[in-house]
Amino acid sequence: MNAISIGPFVFDVERLAAILGIGVFVTLASLLSSRAASRLGPWSTMTLVLGLIGARAGHVLPHLESFSVEPWHILAFWQGGFSAVGASAGVLLSGVLLLRRSPRLLPRAAASLTAGALVWFSTLALLDTGAAIAAPDTRLATLDGRSIVLSERAGRPLVVNLWASWCPPCRREMPMMAEMARSHPQIDFVFANQGEAADRVAVYLANAGIAIEMVIADQLSLLSRHYGAPGLPATLFILPDGTLYASHLGEISREGLSEQINKIGAPLAEKDI
Repeated sequence: MNAISIGPFVFDVERLAAILGIGVFVTLASLLSSRAASRLGPWSTMTLVLGLIGARAGHVLPHLESFSVEPWHILAFWQGGFSAVGASAGVLLSGVLLLRRSPRLLPRAAASLTAGALVWFSTLALLDTGAAIAAPDTRLATLDGRSIVLSERAGRPLVVNLWASWCPPCRREMPMMAEMARSHPQIDFVFANQGEAADRVAVYLANAGIAIEMVIADQLSLLSRHYGAPGLPATLFILPDGTLYASHLGEISREGLSEQINKIGAPLAEKDI
């Protein structure tokens, strides 16, 4: 999956690219500000703030129905959910304000933005593999005494959630994911516990009052290794042909899950769109 470990930290490739790009933009703008244009520093801060607000607003507005269920999730930016169009609108607004107040600073401002964008997209190009990983042939035991082979479940879209009972974000997202699984019968959901014994998994689910139809006790973390998941939780979105379409590392939001469900539930022809 598209994630990378740096020491004790694990990053989704898209988030890492964004962090590096923003870091380069702010650093270069600060250097130019200290040497030649004192107003460029405050402008870069304003640009960052407006860009983030626009990016989040551009994500929230199309998903207002989802956020109306859990309004506080509007502030849960760590779950992801940012709009490139919204971010561009925020940056454009900042540029217009700079043009009105200090037009002579536009070349330096443009240079800072260009450098940040180059680092952002270069990181994506270098680290985003986009590999369509096939489902594994390994037979895995379920809590109800059955067994499944993910590669044999071709024909229906599949969502696989890799989780553990000791993982706080896993515990936070699981009730929502269980609810989404019940409300989307056209999508198969598999909750694959990683590294824990079946009896411990069963006890946790019973104590938490979470009812899930398909739970795997993957005690050897075979699925995490197969898909290259460097951390938990990780949610995998698998097309009806058995190949990985997308993945999400970390706690996932309701609207993020819904968006990917809609994509893998669409005809296979839409995969390349």
